[in-house]
Amino acid sequence: MNDVMLEEAKLWLDEPPQRKRKLETPVNPPPPPPAVDEDSSSDEEVDPVAWSKYNRQVSESGGFDVDLFFQPFGGIVPSGCSDYSLLFGKVGLHCYNLEKGTNLQFKQVTKVNTQICSILTFYITLEATDPVHDDSLVTFQTCVTDTVLKHQARLRAFTTTCRIKPQVPGTGELGSIWYPDDDVDACYKVDLPNWLQDDALSGEDKLQFYEVKDWELKDNQWLYLYAEFALFSHSGDDLSAYMPFEMKKVVVQTKEDMKLNSGNAVFYLSFKPRGGPECRGVVRRTTDGKPGHMCLEARCWIDK
Repeated sequence: MNDVMLEEAKLWLDEPPQRKRKLETPVNPPPPPPAVDEDSSSDEEVDPVAWSKYNRQVSESGGFDVDLFFQPFGGIVPSGCSDYSLLFGKVGLHCYNLEKGTNLQFKQVTKVNTQICSILTFYITLEATDPVHDDSLVTFQTCVTDTVLKHQARLRAFTTTCRIKPQVPGTGELGSIWYPDDDVDACYKVDLPNWLQDDALSGEDKLQFYEVKDWELKDNQWLYLYAEFALFSHSGDDLSAYMPFEMKKVVVQTKEDMKLNSGNAVFYLSFKPRGGPECRGVVRRTTDGKPGHMCLEARCWIDK
């Protein structure tokens, strides 16, 4: 039994996990996985030495640097980089830049660990460059959960950790557990809008809406990431062949004063992928105000 389960676990090294959407409300469990039941059958016994090593690695690295262990009760395992973890790595880096006022630029994903429960949580390590310091390389880590679909969204993901990888194991910022459906303002616990109303910029709620200027698009390249996130919610495929996007129009809806940098806002994006038809995407960004916490929800329409 153990040999079979170990062989299945090894597949994670060669094939990224397939994304599974669940309808039930999940509980986002903190690592490590629950303790082993003493009454478990002999086929599911865990080597106590390996178990201790696993727990130590999870504790020291926050789940980002964990070897492949026999996991009969779930846990964090190494996995390949998928289109989802690639996109989610960019989302985590964006969350960090938004909070810290930095402009780290995504380069590549170098490692992905995955925890499987009723939802998938990715522990992503990536390389970024810092243009402020001569494009020096930075090792960045982010924990992103691909969460349940609701609010008419086709893709929902939230971050819990966004940090520069600490030099010393066991140090550095550790994220805290949260769940967006519990911890954000009630006005954002509703369905995503179908699309921007015709009188949005001139109607009675016009002060909530702001049309992004062309020069702001250049200074806020993450808006193109939101377009990618929206289109990915429709296709679920690698979009590199369709980049760069041509942004046609972006309107922000928020009750906060920061407009583009508001923690809670809805973005209406009209854009055209390279060689593709025009698209319209709605992306909602929410947060509970704590470091490393951001949720994105998206839906997209492809105009014929």
